[in-house]
Amino acid sequence: MKVLYIILALVILAILVIRFFLFKIGKPVNLKVSNSYFHHYRKKLIVYSPMGNWFELGYFESTADVATFQPLNQDFGKDKNSVFWKGRKQLVDYDTFEIDGFIIKDKNYVYNSNGNKFDELEIIKDADPKTYQLLDSSIENYQHINWFKDINAVYYKNKKIEGDPHTFKPLNDAIAIDANFIYAIITYRGEGIEMLEVNQVIRKHKRIDGEIKPINETYVQIGNSVVSAFTKSEFELHTFDSIVTVKSIDYWKIIVNNILINKGIQRPEIDVESFEDLDHNFSKDKNSIYFDCEKIAQADYLSFKIISNEYSKDVKHVYFKNNIVKGANPDTFKATSEYGIWEDGQNRYKDGQVISPNKA
Repeated sequence: MKVLYIILALVILAILVIRFFLFKIGKPVNLKVSNSYFHHYRKKLIVYSPMGNWFELGYFESTADVATFQPLNQDFGKDKNSVFWKGRKQLVDYDTFEIDGFIIKDKNYVYNSNGNKFDELEIIKDADPKTYQLLDSSIENYQHINWFKDINAVYYKNKKIEGDPHTFKPLNDAIAIDANFIYAIITYRGEGIEMLEVNQVIRKHKRIDGEIKPINETYVQIGNSVVSAFTKSEFELHTFDSIVTVKSIDYWKIIVNNILINKGIQRPEIDVESFEDLDHNFSKDKNSIYFDCEKIAQADYLSFKIISNEYSKDVKHVYFKNNIVKGANPDTFKATSEYGIWEDGQNRYKDGQVISPNKA
């Protein structure tokens, strides 16, 4: 029994030691306003810890005055002298600083909380704090918080762009207009691991006449034309003698007058009546098999099989996207335990190319 008491005492002591040395946060300053600002467990100071998860997300010991500090929202707070963001003191005008919905400003500047520095508000260049506001609060879904304007300019994700602030209007995720021009909204460039977030809005074409009808998240009909922002030129305009029928298939594809358009490119060779999406980026119609809506020229329709998001095979060949993997044996072709590496017993392959003979 004595041994048991000793073990129990040691466990309690260990817990107290761990709590003393490792626990950084105590009670919240004001849990109704923020679950990220706390009093330190031992020291007389304010701690910032995202959602109180100090073990995974870390914590920061702030220089804020403990007696007068109060949170303003999840990440902002102030004491008698300074404004703090994520626990760090910010170089803002204390007396005029305000957070108005999604707008952070003082008498001198409008600030961006998604800038290049993790712990420092970024000044939005040229933004006028007196007139800076949401572009249009009626824009559907989350997109309305990406668009702002002041008396002089339009801003997308806190970056100044071309466009008339009095008439500018985003139509969907890809296209915007003002009184004079059509704009492409470019969120990313590149593919796969090379994809980069750019968040650019680029003037692409003079405004054309006609009724404006967004088709889906990425295509817009203007009169007898359809515009999108997918291809290498990052803008496509297709003009028809007339538009009789329009059907949205998904984010990438629509059908206009029985012509399939995929990522801004017309695919008149595809039979839209029998067109069917398959797994990943593969599809088919009554005549052919396609990858990204481009025909896999030699694919055998009856024996064709999809084996990954980029590879497929039939009785004769293995295909990488649209191309034959030269020399690959479809009967033995399989993935290895290495990411992106395939083998067929003779060779090893990556991105549809032989990289080495198969190891014996």
